[in-house]
Amino acid sequence: MNRCECPIDDSLGCLTNHAGQAARNFLTRQLAHSGIDMTIEQFKIMVVLWKEKASTQQEIADFVGKDKTSVTRLIAGLEKRSLICRTADESDKRCNLVTLTPQGVALEKPAMEVLQRANESIHREFTPEELAITLRVLKKMCYQLHYPSKESE
Repeated sequence: MNRCECPIDDSLGCLTNHAGQAARNFLTRQLAHSGIDMTIEQFKIMVVLWKEKASTQQEIADFVGKDKTSVTRLIAGLEKRSLICRTADESDKRCNLVTLTPQGVALEKPAMEVLQRANESIHREFTPEELAITLRVLKKMCYQLHYPSKESE
């Protein structure tokens, strides 16, 4: 069976899962080809920090949709590579505040350029109308799954 074929005909969940995995694998390869040694999970954490500049581990976990233990391991890997650092949060000593190092800051531009090129490559095969419809449908799906109506629970 082709990886893009679904065992359940016309299953939106199955197809979005396959498409998401293919997109993650594609971006991972593009990062590697550009000399950026980073997993997609680590990339997501870096995106949060590039946007927010500083964040707690729990806030990062909530944003990337992973449990705090998984995020702690990912952060440790980024910290070993001197891309981020953890310090005790002044307002709550129980929390670690995660911030970018100068090396982490410097990685933003090349990494985001890789993401931009990857998106352009993926989007190239779609007309603007197809892309707009696809994005609208996926956003609606995400919203419905995050905020189901009482009838569907």
